[in-house]
Amino acid sequence: MKLQIKQFKFFINKTIFLMIFLLLCFSFALMPIGVNFFVFSEELLTNKPTNNKPITDTKYKSEEILTIEKQIKDKADRIKDLEMQNENYKRNIEIKKMEQVTLSGELEMLGTKISVVQNALERTQLRIKQVNLEVQGAELKILRQGAKIENQKEKIAEFIRLIYHLDQQTPLEILLLNNSISDYFNQVKFVKKIEYQIQGILDEFQVNKQILKEEKKNLEDQRLKLENLKKEHKEEGLALEEQEKTKEVFLERTKKSESRFQALLLAVKEETEEANGEIVSLEKKLREKLSKELAREKETIFIWPVFRNVITCKFQDPTYLFRKYFSHNAIDIRASQGTSITAVASGYVGRAKNAGLGYSYILIIHNNGLSTVYGHTSRIYVKEGDYVNQGQIIGLSGGMPGTPGAGQFSTGSHLHFEVRLDGNPVNPEKYLP
Repeated sequence: MKLQIKQFKFFINKTIFLMIFLLLCFSFALMPIGVNFFVFSEELLTNKPTNNKPITDTKYKSEEILTIEKQIKDKADRIKDLEMQNENYKRNIEIKKMEQVTLSGELEMLGTKISVVQNALERTQLRIKQVNLEVQGAELKILRQGAKIENQKEKIAEFIRLIYHLDQQTPLEILLLNNSISDYFNQVKFVKKIEYQIQGILDEFQVNKQILKEEKKNLEDQRLKLENLKKEHKEEGLALEEQEKTKEVFLERTKKSESRFQALLLAVKEETEEANGEIVSLEKKLREKLSKELAREKETIFIWPVFRNVITCKFQDPTYLFRKYFSHNAIDIRASQGTSITAVASGYVGRAKNAGLGYSYILIIHNNGLSTVYGHTSRIYVKEGDYVNQGQIIGLSGGMPGTPGAGQFSTGSHLHFEVRLDGNPVNPEKYLP
């Protein structure tokens, strides 16, 4: 019996010794892995790179963006200077409006108007350069933001791999993988830190994704703004050509003579008064005659009479050349010679006057007491009494000096457009979309 007990104790001791030996061997075999996990985790938590690869976004240096931002500011400062200069031009025009209408005064005002357009042209050119720089800056920011997101994706993937490996280890393995009990508890705490850290990176990842989305939207907006500025620049270029042409025609017609200038003013006044009196008389007669037909018309909603809706001279414009003798009771709309003119609303043609080289125009009577006049027409496609539909082509624009329909004095190709309510001129802009 004693021998059996002694043999059993020997067997137990031998088994325990073998288990300890195996665990020690296992521990020594896995020790480097444990150390590597700890170092790897430490690098992640301290935001240090876990390998020798450079962080991706360093290739897009912030200095480049700062340089672009400085250039944008320089352009903005220059635009501000030009805006101040433009205000001075406007003040000079206001002073000239109060003076007596003379040849020298009008030439000076034309010169100032040309300066205003040149100023606007230069400002738009600067804005185009400014927006181009903003587009470059936005593209760089998108690249940097994309690089940040890729870097965070890599960190998240590394954390996931680390957590997966740690989850495979039992507490005993973790204990054996560390050099001391304190190292064991440090690594247990470390796992909790990893949980907090990965949540922080995920939150930052979402923020960066939103920033990237906003930067892309900003880039789209800047590109659209650039396209609009290019169109504006083109329009201002045409406006400059018109102003220079006006001055050229003005000098040609007056021969720099004050007496010729005053005679021209009187001739234009007579032509305008004749056309106005004719329109008022015809409008009244025809409205009475067509009252039943007009009553059946729907509510009058206007469209633009020409495709390009840029106004070059306002209703009752105080800088109008002939303001001393009569108001400009219309708007002038930019239209190259021969542009199609469409009826702004349905109605009846009250007058389709072809005056040869004189002032030609079309009068259309609408319901609700409204009528419209289309002046400086080079071609007329309708006749008096015709019913026209909204959008129907009724003629072609003119206004080029010395061409059919231009009249005594027209400074260049455009459409003279009037709106009348009960025969009285009103501002067309109130009725146009």
